[in-house]
Amino acid sequence: MKRFVFGYLIVLLPFIAFAQKSNVTQYQLDNGLTVILNEDHSQPTVFGSVVVRAGSKDDPDDATGLAHYMEHVMFKGTDEMGTSDWEAEKPHYENIINLYEELRSTEDEEKKKEINKKINEESLLAGKYAIPNEFSNLIQAMGGTGLNAGTSYDLTFYHNSFPPFQISRWLHLYAHRFANPVYRGFQSELETVYEEKNMYSDNPFRSVQNDFLLKAFGEENPYGRLIIGKTEHLRNPSIKRIIEFYNAFYVPSNMALVLSGDINPDEIKPIIEETFGKWEKREATGKHKKPSNIQYTEAIKYKEKLTPYPMVFLGFPAVPVNDSDEKVYELCIRLLSNSNRTGLLDKLVLEGDLLTAQAAYIQHKYSGLALIQAIPTFDVNQMKYVSLSTVEKMINKEVESLQKGAFEDWLIDAIKNELAREFDEFSESSVNMGITLMQNFVYETSFEDFSNYKNEIQKITKEDIIRVANKYFTKNRITYLSDIGSPTKDNLKKPSYDPIDPTPGTKSTFAAYLETVPFSEVKSDFVDLDKDIKRGQLADKVKLFYTENPKNNIFYLTLKFGVGTGKIPGLALATQLMNSAGVMAQFQPQELKNEYSKLGCSVNFSVSESYLYIYLKGDEKNLGEACKLLSKTFLLPQLDEKQMNNAIGSVIGSRRVEKKEKDIQAEALFDYMVYGSNSPELTRMSNAEIQALSISDLTGAFISATQYQASVHFVGKLPFEKAKEVLKANLFLPSNLKPSESPYIRPVVNSNTETIYFLNNPEARQSQVYLFINGSNYGTENQPMINAFNEYFSGGFNGIVLQELREKRSFAYSAGAAYQTPPIPNKKTFFYGVIGTQSDKTADAVVEFVKLIKEMPEKPERMENIRQYLVLSSQASKPNFKNLSQVIESWELKGYTDDPNKLFIENYENLSFEDIVAFYKKEIAGRPISIAIVGNKKEIDMTKLESVAKVTTINTSKIFKN
Repeated sequence: MKRFVFGYLIVLLPFIAFAQKSNVTQYQLDNGLTVILNEDHSQPTVFGSVVVRAGSKDDPDDATGLAHYMEHVMFKGTDEMGTSDWEAEKPHYENIINLYEELRSTEDEEKKKEINKKINEESLLAGKYAIPNEFSNLIQAMGGTGLNAGTSYDLTFYHNSFPPFQISRWLHLYAHRFANPVYRGFQSELETVYEEKNMYSDNPFRSVQNDFLLKAFGEENPYGRLIIGKTEHLRNPSIKRIIEFYNAFYVPSNMALVLSGDINPDEIKPIIEETFGKWEKREATGKHKKPSNIQYTEAIKYKEKLTPYPMVFLGFPAVPVNDSDEKVYELCIRLLSNSNRTGLLDKLVLEGDLLTAQAAYIQHKYSGLALIQAIPTFDVNQMKYVSLSTVEKMINKEVESLQKGAFEDWLIDAIKNELAREFDEFSESSVNMGITLMQNFVYETSFEDFSNYKNEIQKITKEDIIRVANKYFTKNRITYLSDIGSPTKDNLKKPSYDPIDPTPGTKSTFAAYLETVPFSEVKSDFVDLDKDIKRGQLADKVKLFYTENPKNNIFYLTLKFGVGTGKIPGLALATQLMNSAGVMAQFQPQELKNEYSKLGCSVNFSVSESYLYIYLKGDEKNLGEACKLLSKTFLLPQLDEKQMNNAIGSVIGSRRVEKKEKDIQAEALFDYMVYGSNSPELTRMSNAEIQALSISDLTGAFISATQYQASVHFVGKLPFEKAKEVLKANLFLPSNLKPSESPYIRPVVNSNTETIYFLNNPEARQSQVYLFINGSNYGTENQPMINAFNEYFSGGFNGIVLQELREKRSFAYSAGAAYQTPPIPNKKTFFYGVIGTQSDKTADAVVEFVKLIKEMPEKPERMENIRQYLVLSSQASKPNFKNLSQVIESWELKGYTDDPNKLFIENYENLSFEDIVAFYKKEIAGRPISIAIVGNKKEIDMTKLESVAKVTTINTSKIFKN
């Protein structure tokens, strides 16, 4: 399952099987390991992954969270990596394993404290030999990016991207990491998992999602429980059980190696045999759980109060992966809602009856669940939301329309074309392909079905859709109504552990060996600003940027106008309404969406502080007609009065949430600290100003934005001159355009004193902390040094911030910092830091973070790694063809006339650690630090905070304009 959160809507997307079989090679090694290779030379990078057919579904019922714990501790090294002396470390490691078993066996709190103290003592002794983050250091040294892992219900996977010439070293490293893992640093990693749990607890939408899934799947179904595990199991961890889980499931026959990108299969097969082929042949002894699919025998209804505003969730049984009805079911979901907004639920939103409504479905290996979620409109006059029962009735009526086949036949063909386009678009990315191939292994999807997706979709009939809709979308369903309220939160208290201080500058025997592994010839692939794209002029003050699409017949058209909400505040609402607009005297909103859909195209409007964007994509054979329709859409927009009232109601309603939602408050407090009275939350339109808006005001705001200088970015198969000809003939833009006023740069405050801005939120489980330091005027000549400093100070797992605050002290699940630069030279830079930490750890975390900034630890032994990472990642950082022209435009805005990565490498190769220290002393050290904290005052040591800086209490009226 892939889970994404968009705004405040929970969007649960299904398993997707998209690929082009001709480039894929799959085979098995003698030990049973499956190898899947996807050759794609469109970018100089490789996505590498190892996946295991075991996830949280397979956790023991009395030790949930094991699969997720396993994911965390698989970064800790082996008996030859991550340790300076395994034989000396091993006795302490074994003692720690036994002590955790003692901890699990007692309920006596005093005894637990005593055992935890012993665990800490043994951890400190073991830590003398540990080399923290050596694995991630080795990834960094080979120019690897995106290092991460993920646990789902049916799988766990480990992955990163890397330059193609490092493939031999990557294979040696990944093969070794799974051979003899050692779960060192377990005590600190537990605290990291606790912080992850706290982070989720503070997110009301995550909480309601978890509760809904638990009720929808049932308490006995492992697909309904939390991947992170139950709180009572988190409090009683067991390394022994993790080792048993590894032995049961982490075996070659239950795993796959997936490589996708710039590879030559014939060249790398011998290296794969040499590395992964050494794994011992073993069969999985763990028994995969096979939960039954959901079957509701009656209608079930729950009423809760868990969300900041009312929400309706409807759940229906869905099909598992590989079910014969799988593709028909997908069409049913798209007939309810889709990206073109032509679905039955989309109509309710376009007509202003609902604020949002969408359908999605979760697919697992043995079960599935369809989800419809909706938010009612907010009546500004009555200052309340439409009732949830009314929303439920509206949704039920559209579900009945689906069952009856009460939709036009053309819509079925349009959705089939949409799915086919998504198939091709998804396949453009080697990362997407890698993830898809990985899923196919886990879900045992056949290559035949894999490659025939588009053909199978086209065979589906209306009769098929009606049959499946009546089979699954019955009245036996789960209805979940959440009114305004807050979820109950678990309580995980701060332990009293001493941090582990490893010996600096040490290197393991495996790290030394890896340095001897040769890598291929380095082949840089830099951008040629004159040859890789083509340029033209569509009209006065309208530049055309052209990039060829080497993959398929989809075109991508972006219109970028040089003004945004920084200059026209009303443009935010106007742009929102453009996504639900019609065309004056010709198309109502739903009719317009239908017209785009018939052309196999979709349109979307968005806006930032600096730019108004119009996106059009679709089948290139309809480019001309699509451009004509687009021109009518933005030149003659018909905004809807009911939609406007709903949008205004949504803004007013969401502003009521600001008074209690920690993450929204934290962002606003950060903006207040950085921008003062010029913060976005204080310069936005007031409630009164918003309520006074009219259709003509908002139409005027949008039209005025389209009268600014524009750039047009086209990506497609058509030759440049032909594409330019079609665009000139069919895309109509206003004349006499004004010069661009972008990018908009919000002025930063000049902070001369150290202050802590504190906003009390009694419901916060975690505090959100930001730190800020004024910078200097930006010059592009400093960019290589800025990149080097950022990598040293906060370069992922290897950076000072995570090493000191997460790995050593377990203050946070996530923390970071960066020296931030503007999009153009000669504007102010600034330094910021961020950490989310348990309430009772807040003061300690702030003290240590400030110390890192004021007295930056110097670790010159990291310099060679950083230099290698910067050089090698720059050599493999060519943008994707879809983004290439916009990246080039942003480079030229900064004054570059060549690929900056080429220029940076010269600087990186001559970089010394003293240069990083000198930059730090010049730009950060000795400057006043401002701190913003949102947290629960009762749980925080305020006296300790006062010792850091003067604490100024802030209330929401100070940071939000109403």
